[in-house]
Amino acid sequence: MSTQFRYTARTAQGEHVRGTLAAPSVEAVLASLRTRALFVTAVERETALARTIALPLGRGRPRRRALLAFFRSFSTLVRAGVPLRRALDVTIERAGDGVLRESLRGILADVEHGTALSVAMGRRPRTFAPLTVAMVRAGEAGGILDDVLDRLAALLERDADLRKKVRAALAYPAVVLTTATLLVLFLVARVVPAFAPLFETFHVTLPFTTRALLATGAALQAPAAWLALTVSSAIPPLVVAVAARTPRGALVLDRVRLHLPIIGPLLRKAITARVARMLATLLRAGIELVAALDVVRPVAGSPRFAAALAQVDLGLRAGESLTEPLASSRAFDPLVVALVRVGEETGLVDEMLLKVAAYFEADVEAAVATLGAVLEPVLLGVLGTIVGVIVFSVFIPLYAVIGAVAQ
Repeated sequence: MSTQFRYTARTAQGEHVRGTLAAPSVEAVLASLRTRALFVTAVERETALARTIALPLGRGRPRRRALLAFFRSFSTLVRAGVPLRRALDVTIERAGDGVLRESLRGILADVEHGTALSVAMGRRPRTFAPLTVAMVRAGEAGGILDDVLDRLAALLERDADLRKKVRAALAYPAVVLTTATLLVLFLVARVVPAFAPLFETFHVTLPFTTRALLATGAALQAPAAWLALTVSSAIPPLVVAVAARTPRGALVLDRVRLHLPIIGPLLRKAITARVARMLATLLRAGIELVAALDVVRPVAGSPRFAAALAQVDLGLRAGESLTEPLASSRAFDPLVVALVRVGEETGLVDEMLLKVAAYFEADVEAAVATLGAVLEPVLLGVLGTIVGVIVFSVFIPLYAVIGAVAQ
């Protein structure tokens, strides 16, 4: 059984190299690194706790922007006829991300000792995804590495652009809801309690909403209440994070996410576009459909869509056409099924998948452009209603006080 190890080593030129390696023992790690002419200075077993802490924080992984810049410059150098080792040297000098630079130094050391580029990348799964490794392997086998690297750079660029647009669309409601929550807490904890002595002095009969607000405001004056509020606010995200680490929990949470009003359809379109473009890129790189599905499934970005792709994979292995399991999975839009059916009939599945990706990417861009206009009045209406209830709960008994003073 393989265990993940972290190592630190030096190349023959004296450069530091750090990375991770899956091996059954420390001796196997040392033997593997020595075959790459690396002088090992430290090897340690990576604990489950370290992985749990590092992954959410993004440690051990390069920034997406740095990885995109690497593939763009690397593909340009290889296409221009620059030797692979020199191209790696140049990209190492240009790499602004420390994790990526260390990985590239390790890859360069491997390549210099006869290791294929795809194999060297596959040894660093935290830096290079299975999709990247599969495409590079196909490019090496077909002698079209420069073309494959260019397609890979374009794919990553499209994917990053789509992610940025979706995140920008979802950031607006998140900011508004956070601001509204802080405003309501301020009103209830600071403004409303200031009227309590006035109401007590004039023995005003208070409506239920006013009594509830005054009781809540009084409770929030105690530090223990804020502690309880903080803990109770942290419990739901913690439960979601724990559930997301289990296959069943991740699938349930993903189904909920994909069926949210307004946001759910946007996410489904973005994931459909991403999956279609990745599959098309892999097929155009010369990778067979079944192998392409195996590569795309872990990086689909959705357990629901990953399960659907697994169902498609099983159907293909059982001798069915692509469209039959695609339609029965009920995860993909009928338009996707129709276009893929045309692609199967004409032998142009990759081209039809690109059309699917282009259509849904355009749809996502249109949805993002109108999302703010749709959500703004809804969010403002909800915020106005909450603030209005608080204001009227204070001013209705306040009018009674003014009437008592006037008499």
